[in-house]
Amino acid sequence: MASVVTSRGARTYLDEGEGEAVVLLHGWPVGPSVFRRLVPLVASRFRVLVPDLSEDADLADQVATVAELLDTLGVERVALVGHSHGGGVAQLLAMDGRAEALVLIDSVAFDSAPPDDLERRTFIERGTIEFASVPAVDLAVYLEAPSRPAPALDPRLMDVAGALAERDIPVLMLWGEQDPFVGVDVAERLSDALPGSALGVVPDSGHFLLDDAFESVGVLIAEYLRARYLGAPHGHEGIVTLQLERRPPWVDLAPLEEDDDAVVPDPAAQEVGPSR
Repeated sequence: MASVVTSRGARTYLDEGEGEAVVLLHGWPVGPSVFRRLVPLVASRFRVLVPDLSEDADLADQVATVAELLDTLGVERVALVGHSHGGGVAQLLAMDGRAEALVLIDSVAFDSAPPDDLERRTFIERGTIEFASVPAVDLAVYLEAPSRPAPALDPRLMDVAGALAERDIPVLMLWGEQDPFVGVDVAERLSDALPGSALGVVPDSGHFLLDDAFESVGVLIAEYLRARYLGAPHGHEGIVTLQLERRPPWVDLAPLEEDDDAVVPDPAAQEVGPSR
């Protein structure tokens, strides 16, 4: 972790990769470790900054911390990825004109936030669908974070639609379908309020989407930032092998798989009608 001294005191942050900056904003109560798997993926193309916001009492303080960190580092152009309370920080920074793209993951919104009266282990257990599958080393990292009260929300979140109505900011929202803390109904309301937003609801996932479904959403986040923040074309390097879960009927069968009674249609002879 790097450290920088600002008027708000010494601040620690992770700084990895090179290129345009992406700031990852954590929520409560787990801290920056929630992004432990996302950082190396995004840092392969971007400069990734992950400030520790745990010491700030409310979202307004967290916004000020991030803004001053960026100013101190001389970073002007950023995309913001926010989880839970960090999603509220991302929205507020975007309202202040500090973002060119947003990714919100199970974000606080309006006046909706996770409960602040749960013991940390209980919070994590309720917030993940497969708590038993969280590796012991990852759970230990979550539980070792300093214990602090949940940051207070900012009333400006209630006017997110009005504040961002004139800004052309692409927004990707990713939500666990079974998030017990900030439900999908809140996600749909937020999506309606944010111009240029797209909402993806991930099944069999809870509030900790980056634990429950990282294989599904990690690459999606990186690709969204590539396309909507960088505006860079997609490209494959080398040979890419795709495993088909369901083989099309015209794929040639291996000799041992052939069935004399099976009828394998020729795709060239298939009729194509209008999509419905």
